[in-house]
Amino acid sequence: MRYSLSYPALLAVVLAECGGRPSRTAPVVLLPCSIPGVGTPDSVWHQVRASGFTFCVPPAWRPAAHVDDGINAKQWHGDGGMLTWDLGRPRSLTGPDVTLKVTVPVVVGTNPRPVPETSHLCSPRKTTPLTLEGGILLVTELECQQQWTITAWSTAPAIYVQSEGNSDRVVPLLRRIMDTIRFTTSAR
Repeated sequence: MRYSLSYPALLAVVLAECGGRPSRTAPVVLLPCSIPGVGTPDSVWHQVRASGFTFCVPPAWRPAAHVDDGINAKQWHGDGGMLTWDLGRPRSLTGPDVTLKVTVPVVVGTNPRPVPETSHLCSPRKTTPLTLEGGILLVTELECQQQWTITAWSTAPAIYVQSEGNSDRVVPLLRRIMDTIRFTTSAR
């Protein structure tokens, strides 16, 4: 016995078999922040599980991707800011999305006036040590032309969280995120 199907019927069968199955990717499960005093009952912050440490992000922040091994995404964004976490040391204390604009006056003439010294593109770095159970975290703040980068990093364990914001109103929020970093017992 031989079955014959027309092309549209075959296509319908294939799509029904392949396209009808639910996705095996689990949805991102956002746990509430376990640190007392972070957020409010109406505005619950989310705990991010990183490799060897945790931190919390505001409720409006979302992951850029999902990882299924019990570790959350390495990039998060929301409320005019974004952050990245990873193992090791940050490549730079200026965030990867910070762009600097340099303008230089062009002086024309035979006896031009002196070119003024250029102002600094970035503020002086401000580094504050933060002592946590299980290690010391260095928190470095840098502002470059209304773009803020706040980086919390440690050498033991070697981790970092780097946040960026393009408005001075987001800076307190980025600082608050850094204050929620906790080393897990496996990292000590």
